Amino acid sequence: MSKLNFRDLFKRETLEREQTYASGPTETAEQPFVPGEPFPGMDLDPRLADAERAAVLFVSLTCSSCIDLLPELVAYADNFDGLLLVVSSGKKEENEELVSYYDYSFPVHTMEENVYKARFGLEATPGAIMLEKGLMMQKFTIQHIEHLYEQSETHRE
Repeated sequence: MSKLNFRDLFKRETLEREQTYASGPTETAEQPFVPGEPFPGMDLDPRLADAERAAVLFVSLTCSSCIDLLPELVAYADNFDGLLLVVSSGKKEENEELVSYYDYSFPVHTMEENVYKARFGLEATPGAIMLEKGLMMQKFTIQHIEHLYEQSETHRE
């Protein structure tokens, strides 16, 4: 059985939902990125506060670059020596399907794209915020999987 292509699963309603969220009001004001400041998303996982290293990745299920990245995250998680979390714009059921389908060993949290972009000051998806002991060290837009490895100083095995 071949792996399902999540691009094929896009429904018009998903894209319409994303566009509605993007045009609607945000719940929080945009947070500027300040290296060394506490990560404003500790409520996602309390382990973030104490993890030596952590990567919080942000994906939208209407972003083709994000969709291309999804299958690559299994190997990345195996190589990354820290806590990995993904925040996705998908509905809870869609994110549960991602975890099941790809057999992710890390959690995928649900949050509307306009909310996480404003809350964490992201310009585009896929995005990443790298943490050390709960402090933000780096924020970037992920260009491709090799870029994620390079920026997070993670080596492929």
